[in-house]
Amino acid sequence: MNGGYELVVVLGQSNASGTNTDFEPDGRDARDPRIEVFAATGPDAGRIVPAREPLAPLLHHPPGGMGPGGPFAALLLATLPPQRRVLLVPAAVGGTGFRAHGSHPGVWKVGLHLPGVPNLFEEAVAHVGAALRAAGPGSRVAAVLWHQGETDGGRGRTEREYAADLDELIARFRERVPTAPDAPFLVGQLPAERLAAHPGHAGVAAALAGTPHRVPGTGFAPAPPPGHVHDVTTHLDAQGQRLLGAAYFEAYLGARGRSPVPVAASAAQEPEHAQP
Repeated sequence: MNGGYELVVVLGQSNASGTNTDFEPDGRDARDPRIEVFAATGPDAGRIVPAREPLAPLLHHPPGGMGPGGPFAALLLATLPPQRRVLLVPAAVGGTGFRAHGSHPGVWKVGLHLPGVPNLFEEAVAHVGAALRAAGPGSRVAAVLWHQGETDGGRGRTEREYAADLDELIARFRERVPTAPDAPFLVGQLPAERLAAHPGHAGVAAALAGTPHRVPGTGFAPAPPPGHVHDVTTHLDAQGQRLLGAAYFEAYLGARGRSPVPVAASAAQEPEHAQP
């Protein structure tokens, strides 16, 4: 495939969008000019602009920190021919769940419409469709990154309950979004500190880990090792997001039937100057 964009769609809640402040937008986290972003809100809404951390405002949510999308995009770009570009499509909202929400209104359950609560699945489908139109001919959805579950885990949802809602979302997204049926849908695990502090999240964690065994064309990204949250239990720091982005990339390669490449391992390693 020649000119055009490889779209990387990022869905979920706060760890999908990022909440940290220790990223380096003009240093190690600066994005190649061939990585761009399709903004959802703000002055650049509906436009393709250069990707800079934090990414353009998300659906109903101001920009926060760095999520896994940018680190993943950097690894993906290294595998593409020179004429191809990467378009990040952020559509994550912190504090949201499938059937109920926490700190921000929004539900991901397909077909669920609650008074005064946006259905984020519908909004994401519309946003990705607009991004594809803006990207033009030759563009396609290359991968979907999903990181969500803290809100549902806090309600003690079982593995079966969460898996049913997630599998439905994957199937309907692939049906509704052009070029998405063959795109790997990659799910990330909740931080280790979160799972240790909240045993009730075990069902959600098991459902996420089991996704590749239930749904073809999906992959699982393990969480970074302990020591990469900036608020004791929940939100990943910048290095945690770099590690998570690399884990997503290895899951992407696995879903594509390809072996991990050295660039992924290089990005995942700890920097020598990292502080404990």
